[in-house]
Amino acid sequence: MSTPHALLSILPKGTPPELITVIEDATRRACDRHGVAAFTAPREAAVMHEIGHAIVGAHEGFRIRQITIYSQSAPGFGQVWGGRCMEADGTWTTGPDSSVDEDLRRARFIIAGLAGEAMAGVDKPGSSIDELALSQLVGINAAVKLADPGLSDAEHSAYTQRLWHEQVWGVAVAILRNNYKPFMKLAEHLHQNERVHGGKLHKILAQVKRIAS
Repeated sequence: MSTPHALLSILPKGTPPELITVIEDATRRACDRHGVAAFTAPREAAVMHEIGHAIVGAHEGFRIRQITIYSQSAPGFGQVWGGRCMEADGTWTTGPDSSVDEDLRRARFIIAGLAGEAMAGVDKPGSSIDELALSQLVGINAAVKLADPGLSDAEHSAYTQRLWHEQVWGVAVAILRNNYKPFMKLAEHLHQNERVHGGKLHKILAQVKRIAS
C-alpha cells in the first residue's frame, strides 16, 4: 500500500473528492521529500493539536464541549495518535451565503491544530495536511468576497495567499501565544486523562483572552 493511500484510509468519511485529490497530492509530495518520518503522530503532538483547536475555537466564539486523544493503527505506519475537538453545534457551512467573518473564524479553527503543534515544536512536514487544505479552501471563499473583482488571476492568487497567511494562520498563532497559560493548563489535563469535558473544560476555556483586532 502506498503512503498516500495508507494515510487517506484514516480520513473522515464524507471528505469531498476534490479535497481528497488535493490532500493526496500534498501527502505524496511530503512523502517523496521527507519519507515516512514526515507523518509520525506521537501522543504529544495529538495533545497539542487538540488543545490548539479548543483554544482558538473558544476565542472565535465556538462552543467546545469535549476534547479527546486516542491511538489507532494506520496501515504501513503502526500506532499513531489522533484526537477530536468537538463542538456543541456540530454543523457549519461556507459558501456564497456565509460572511467573510464566518469564513475567517472557521478557517482559523480548522488550522488551529497545526498551529498548536507548531507552537510546541512537535509539527512534522506531513502534519495536518487535510486540515491545511480545508482551511485554505475556506480562506479562498473569504478572498472571493473581499478581493477587487478587477484583479488579474495572478494578483487574485497572491491576494488569497496573503489573506490566509495574515488573517488565518497569523491570527491563529497570535491567539495561542496570547493564551499560553490556559494552553498549558489544558495540556496538563489532557495528558493525564486523554479526555477533558464538562466543567473542567469550560473553566479553562473561560480564561481565554481576546487578542487585539
